[in-house]
Amino acid sequence: MTNSEHVWQSIKSYLKSTLDESLFLEWVEPLSVDRRNSSENAIALALPNLVYYQGLLNEFGPHFERAKAALGYQQIDLRFQVNENIGLTDDLDGPNGIAVRPGELFLEEGEGDLGAYESGALGENSIAEENPAAKSGPAFSRTLSREIGIKPEYTFENFVRGTSNQFAMATCMNVADNPGAAYNPLFIYGSTGLGKTHLLHAVGNRVLQKNPRAVVTYVSSENFMNEYIHCVRHQKMWDFRQKYRFCDVLMIDDVQFIANKKQTQEEFFHTFNALYAAKKQIVITSDLFPQDIPAIEDRLRNRFQWGLIADIQTPDFEHRIAILYKKAEQLGVNLDSEVAEYIAKHAKRNIRELEGALHRVHAFSKLHARTLSLSLALETFKDVLGEPPKRLTVEHVQKAVADHFKLKVADLKSKRRQKAFAYPRQVAMYLARKMTGASFPEIGERFGGKDHTTVMHNVRKIEGSLLKDLDLKAHVESLERQLEQSH
Repeated sequence: MTNSEHVWQSIKSYLKSTLDESLFLEWVEPLSVDRRNSSENAIALALPNLVYYQGLLNEFGPHFERAKAALGYQQIDLRFQVNENIGLTDDLDGPNGIAVRPGELFLEEGEGDLGAYESGALGENSIAEENPAAKSGPAFSRTLSREIGIKPEYTFENFVRGTSNQFAMATCMNVADNPGAAYNPLFIYGSTGLGKTHLLHAVGNRVLQKNPRAVVTYVSSENFMNEYIHCVRHQKMWDFRQKYRFCDVLMIDDVQFIANKKQTQEEFFHTFNALYAAKKQIVITSDLFPQDIPAIEDRLRNRFQWGLIADIQTPDFEHRIAILYKKAEQLGVNLDSEVAEYIAKHAKRNIRELEGALHRVHAFSKLHARTLSLSLALETFKDVLGEPPKRLTVEHVQKAVADHFKLKVADLKSKRRQKAFAYPRQVAMYLARKMTGASFPEIGERFGGKDHTTVMHNVRKIEGSLLKDLDLKAHVESLERQLEQSH
């Protein structure tokens, strides 16, 4: 018996004496020492499958720590690995060749320099940098969340479907029913507060409902970066890769926040490739269309477009009323139709604004023991929504379109007919007509004195092309969202 096996037998005996027999037989007994990857200060323990690894990650870290402390083995690292030779059951096989082998636990070349640790962004999950205990303990780092992060209250059943989100919801349901087979990756984008995160959690809940043994991992891009930074600094990259490359469904929320984070993008790139090659489902959300995310590598931008891109738009008036009734039902509030229509008419930008208005009016009615009526809404609504939005002008549209296509406003007003200028000019004229209500002669005047018939021709050309040109549709919808959000 090797020294590592002797140490493991001691730990195992201690756990047997302190745990319920059923727990011990289910979670500890199946572990075996991998001699090839064990050393004097580290014991590699082979696991039978990914679900087993997830269970250890969620439940047994403290038990191993207590056993090591009681036996005086604090200096011994326990490193858990999925043993591919044991074989995995059902559809849970880990992707061959994806896991980083235990011998690659330490920093790889170039990982030590994270651009001042990606601008010094260490999240709340990070532990003290100088804590010596951080370098010991089980392979799953304390900074690697042991919770899958899925909120059970976010489901497809309580998501209010409307014309603004029905395509995104349908694709999410398809992905949840056929992970890795339908659309991979699925990229959902839209302005903040429109329900992207709700749909992301709904996918996770639906997958787990259909297959409770599936390994579903949800993380915001900010937490992904924070965990990566900590694992690099404390030589826990094997743990990090085990968590994110051995899962059936990986869901990344608000991916735009890894812009300018070079090393985090590098790691996410390899994680994406590993999961995609293994036909594991990837779902990503962003406030921006892939082409509009600033300072992100082109190879990532391209991969985001490999599968399907679904957008969520601002809800229309009827949809906003439906959402208000649903939220009122959840709050147990009897919402009068006049109040619902009044709030929906003024809270136009996103669902969070609707919820905020409803919560404030409801709280005010309870505080003053008054009926939630239209007069009460009129009294409190100004405080809820603040100042009215600024009027959108043709100049606002021109500035947004010029920035989007990386041109100058003067280029849109010029007479240059090259496609690089004519195409954005047509888009700007179309948006100016649609979003400001300006007349054709007025728009022509703002675009360097163009004839109103030229403006009419350009607007109609864009209207016709939107039905068949998906790239144009994406550009226009992205610009519409930016303009609505800023005004």
